[in-house]
Amino acid sequence: MFEKIAFKVSSILDVKLKAALGAFIFLMISTTPANSIINGTASVGADYVVTMLFGEEKPSSHCTGAYLRPRVVVTAAHCVIKQGARAPELVKPIEDWYVSQPGIDWLTPETRSSRVKVLKIWTDPDYFNRWEPEKGLRETQVNDVAFLFLERELNGPTVSRAANRDEIESFRFGQGRAFHLGYGCIGTSWEQRRSNDGKPYLAQGIVGTDIQSITHIRDRWLFARYSEGNAEVCSGDSGSPLLMRKGNEILYLGTIFAGGNGASGERYASTTVLWPFVPALDVAYKEFLIEEAKNRELKAKQEAEAKAKAASELKAKQEAEAKAASELKAKQEAEAKAASELKAKQEAEAKKKAAEESKKSTIKCIKGKRIKNVTGIKPTCPTGYKKK
Repeated sequence: MFEKIAFKVSSILDVKLKAALGAFIFLMISTTPANSIINGTASVGADYVVTMLFGEEKPSSHCTGAYLRPRVVVTAAHCVIKQGARAPELVKPIEDWYVSQPGIDWLTPETRSSRVKVLKIWTDPDYFNRWEPEKGLRETQVNDVAFLFLERELNGPTVSRAANRDEIESFRFGQGRAFHLGYGCIGTSWEQRRSNDGKPYLAQGIVGTDIQSITHIRDRWLFARYSEGNAEVCSGDSGSPLLMRKGNEILYLGTIFAGGNGASGERYASTTVLWPFVPALDVAYKEFLIEEAKNRELKAKQEAEAKAKAASELKAKQEAEAKAASELKAKQEAEAKAASELKAKQEAEAKKKAAEESKKSTIKCIKGKRIKNVTGIKPTCPTGYKKK
């Protein structure tokens, strides 16, 4: 969800966003390509800034986020919780969530091969992504921050830390200048905006304000103003970081969830201040690591059991095959022996028969005028016959 608000400033100390004084334009964030910073500077290769990715065949960009800590990305809660639903009902199943590498052009082939899987998402347990401004229901903007815990670290550095309460208050009253990196829509004006071209964009010179809200808790809400005539937020910038350099550190001020115009054309960004959520992040990340370790241990155990089972089954199979082979061999040997013995017997009988045949002779026996041939080993004439 991204909101562009037109509002009137009644006084520097008592400012309220009044729907009756301006037009609210509500743009639903979907899984189609996100739309970046109007009048921003293309910043491919920038540190910190990432985009949410979905899709298997061709990843599609969603909201913007920032690399806050190793394996931790921060974005807006309304980017992850389903519209009209309460936490923890996600826009998409956790299995579909990825983030890009920082500063990447997400339309390049590298995006798919380098993206990193999201394993867990944290939001305030009571977060409610309801946006019905005509009824005065704007819960979607309350505690609008989410932490994404990643499968592995991203490339490049993380943000140094969240700005603390004193640093936020100093920024509200003009101390320091912030910058904004986002994957929102681009163009020279809101009216001439067009879809993001895959690149992150940068806006600089952003100043804090002490504008207050009737909807938000002061410590959790910060309204920042863009340099006059320069950038403004646009659809797709939801979840992008408002950052500030302090010495050698890059401080995370707030998570951008909406933007708007002042009565004189000023450009503003509405952000959720991060520091109040850091304790919850610490607890949630610790629990994530414990859960991950348990899952890793369980996975290792399951893999070991599966490996042992496979080895046992392979051994049983090999033993069965060996037994079958041994039995087959014994059978073949027995058959071969029987065949050999039969052959030997047959040969012996043939030899004996041949030897006997070789010893035979034939004689002629006479009885009167009768002549009879008698063959044998020791042939003799029948009774009444005489050998001739």
